[in-house]
Amino acid sequence: MKILTLLFVATMLFSCAPESDTKLSEQQKKKIQEEIQPVIMKLYDAAAHADTTKLYDLISFKDDFTYIEITGDFYDEGTYKQMAGQWFNMINSELIEKGSEKHNYINENNVVWSYSGALTATYKNGRQEKYNPFGMTLILKKINNQWKVTFIQESTQQPVEDTTKHS
Repeated sequence: MKILTLLFVATMLFSCAPESDTKLSEQQKKKIQEEIQPVIMKLYDAAAHADTTKLYDLISFKDDFTYIEITGDFYDEGTYKQMAGQWFNMINSELIEKGSEKHNYINENNVVWSYSGALTATYKNGRQEKYNPFGMTLILKKINNQWKVTFIQESTQQPVEDTTKHS
């Protein structure tokens, strides 16, 4: 019975979900990609410089912001800022390598952006860890004519062996 209930709920959710991709022309999709690209580049820059001020500027915390940690934990604004602050205080940089990107258009004001590649974290003590594979999914929403991040999910495996040797 539980399985039938879950199937029924899943069927209802998917049947009620808004259509994606079919409503927008290729020209509209290209325009949206051009509009969100600066947000993605600012995210890369904030990570590269371990800069929470730049990171928080990209996020709309007022629009039901959610972050899903690689552990599977859900974070709201407060727990996200605490985690990000602690993490960025331990590192000098996170370099997000060139990888694959995918855009899913919910409508002209909502886009799901996904990244698949690798990330290298350089710690303040000089140690480096490479996370490969590394994946990230963002939901970007156009709010007051500006694209903002309202959802972040990251996933990876244990880091690859230390790339630098320290005594």
